[in-house]
Amino acid sequence: MTNTVISSRTKDVVIGFEQPFRVIGERINPTGRKLLAEEMKNGDYSRVEADALA
Repeated sequence: MTNTVISSRTKDVVIGFEQPFRVIGERINPTGRKLLAEEMKNGDYSRVEADALA
């Protein structure tokens, strides 16, 4: 499979089917969303998936 590299001024992030899950975008920003932040900390990304598909 092919990977994709997304770059900022300070960081490169590799995304792809065989790579770990990466959070990209403000819609799933946990800042100010305590429940979302706690779920992500515990490895529960079900709410992230729902937000991404909305």
